[in-house]
Amino acid sequence: MQIKTCWTLVAILFFMAPIAAQSVTKANQNEPVIAGWLESILLQPWQAELRAKLDTGAKTSSLHALDIHYFKRDGHDWVSFHTEDKKDNATLKPVELLVKRTVKIKSHHNDAAIRPVVELHFCLNGDVYHGEFSLVDRSHFNYAVLLGRGVLKQGIIVDASTTFILPIDMRRCETLFENGKQ
Repeated sequence: MQIKTCWTLVAILFFMAPIAAQSVTKANQNEPVIAGWLESILLQPWQAELRAKLDTGAKTSSLHALDIHYFKRDGHDWVSFHTEDKKDNATLKPVELLVKRTVKIKSHHNDAAIRPVVELHFCLNGDVYHGEFSLVDRSHFNYAVLLGRGVLKQGIIVDASTTFILPIDMRRCETLFENGKQ
């Protein structure tokens, strides 16, 4: 009787393994991820863990940027800047990125401001996302990163009743970044 039960278990595992592997793949590629309105992300090119506010009311994402300097390279607009990790009170190394476009941000209190927009990659919940980020001094805000609808539409659903529900899998994120999954 025990041999029959053992073979039954082996048969079940044999036939269920492909289904289980397929569901894991689907979860990473097709299933939306439910996130809190605040989450930690791993931001490229710094590989820095930063806190991000997920804001369905904002179209474009934004990043806290200081010492923003425009310059030309090969006839294209570029920008150099650095950012800060407010949680650790650390300044991250400066980077140079191609300006994808500029955006005019309207304000109720001030005149409209023109901001450079760059493309950045980040890891959330073990998956890599990309998006356009406007660069602005966000020192008067609580969070260095704001993720807007342009990024959220990649399959991130915001649960406004919770925060920090997704783990940071540093090893997986670093592997994805190294393998060019950007």
